[in-house]
Amino acid sequence: MLFALALLAAGQTPFPTRIGQCQWVRGGFYVANGSGINRLWVRGTKHVLNLHDGDERVPPAIRRFWSGRPFGNRLWGEFYVCALARYVPGHMQRVHILRTRRTLVTAR
Repeated sequence: MLFALALLAAGQTPFPTRIGQCQWVRGGFYVANGSGINRLWVRGTKHVLNLHDGDERVPPAIRRFWSGRPFGNRLWGEFYVCALARYVPGHMQRVHILRTRRTLVTAR
């Protein structure tokens, strides 16, 4: 939480806010029921990013995660995301995940 607050104080957000903006975010990727099942919670915030359900162009770490037990696990790490929608407080934001690094799968 302190990391996110420090970024906000410096005028940066821990996630992209404009369409087309790309940056690394830290958080946990998980699969949930409902609309937008592929979600990425941004560490230190309440903000959730959403990977389009039909997006097949994902990094290998996410593909491996999907082939395991995605509903029972979470993929932690750093994700390079590009915003496909602008940031709206209180709403999931659609993104494209281009790369991952330092990933680890844990049970929920």
